Amino acid sequence: MFDTRIGRRVELLKQAGFKVEALAFERLQDPGTMPDCPVASLGHIRHRHYTKRIFNLIPVFLKVRQAMRRNDIAYVFNIDMCILALLSGIGLNKSLLLEIADILDIQVSRVRGALIRALDKRIARRCKFLVLTSACYEPYYRRWLGIETPMLVMENKLTEAFVGKVRKAKLPLPDEALLQERPFRIGWFGILREPWTLWVLDALIRADPQRFNVVLAGVFDQPLRRRRINRKLLERFLDSPNTEYRGPYSAPDDLLGLYGGVDLTMNCYQPTIPTRWSQTNKYYEACLFGKPLIARAGCSDAEKIERHDIGLVINGDNVREAVAQIRGISAEEYLHWQTNIAALSPKTYMLTDEAKTLGNALLSSHAR
Repeated sequence: MFDTRIGRRVELLKQAGFKVEALAFERLQDPGTMPDCPVASLGHIRHRHYTKRIFNLIPVFLKVRQAMRRNDIAYVFNIDMCILALLSGIGLNKSLLLEIADILDIQVSRVRGALIRALDKRIARRCKFLVLTSACYEPYYRRWLGIETPMLVMENKLTEAFVGKVRKAKLPLPDEALLQERPFRIGWFGILREPWTLWVLDALIRADPQRFNVVLAGVFDQPLRRRRINRKLLERFLDSPNTEYRGPYSAPDDLLGLYGGVDLTMNCYQPTIPTRWSQTNKYYEACLFGKPLIARAGCSDAEKIERHDIGLVINGDNVREAVAQIRGISAEEYLHWQTNIAALSPKTYMLTDEAKTLGNALLSSHAR
């Protein structure tokens, strides 16, 4: 899919001296931003709907095979695209590299995950190289699957060009006097899929409407429906004068406007093995824009928030206690977090020498 991550990788590959062309499916809900290279669309798919994607892969087989004939290296995102590349490249002897941006709950499930892990193992062994967006993914492949395929950790940080654009804009940050005059504005951005976050934010603005507002942007996703979120609750939340829903957005183009309109960002995922391993895009974005974060204990973001002292980590899953913790944030504490974010090294959230590292890794794997 044409998401921000693909655009960043295309930019890195071009910086490393590679000529790049992209083939990808487009999402119906979120078409994303086209990467800066020749692009061919393989059609449209819906977010998730994994079992139905096989019907999207079959018609584009020849198109992908022609592209693989033209190029020396196939850099693929996601397991389904890797399967397509493997089948399309039969007999062509091309180097195949797979980037792993997510590990799902089903992959680490004891029973249902066995078949998925067997597939992951078979695919990973057929790749020349794996690019992992989190160092915590390596044990899954090394210990759980027992593969020896070379790996490189390449976090999904922000590009130097985008960081420069944000710095040039000189985003104003609130001072103590302003925070005491108006409500704290909490942003919840991305794929809005966590029922727990919705419950907490709804309870927060009802418990303290004079002190907190909520800004949402993105797309409401399946987990909300699966948990049978009461439609009246959602409508009440969105209709509240303390809530602003800005609809879907495009990254990175809309990020400056989104983060410029909030004081804190809510990034609370259900603590599971995958969320302990994964590093979210929202972490890097919040660090760049100088916005303290709110996360749940047990997730990767929480560990970094505590280490750098740049936000609030919520313990437990009790909604009432979570609301009490957020209501306990003072202007002084907020400004302390903000100061710590400003002191972070740019390497925390910005790509620096990754282009050279990635280029050398690709050339080395291709030569083997």
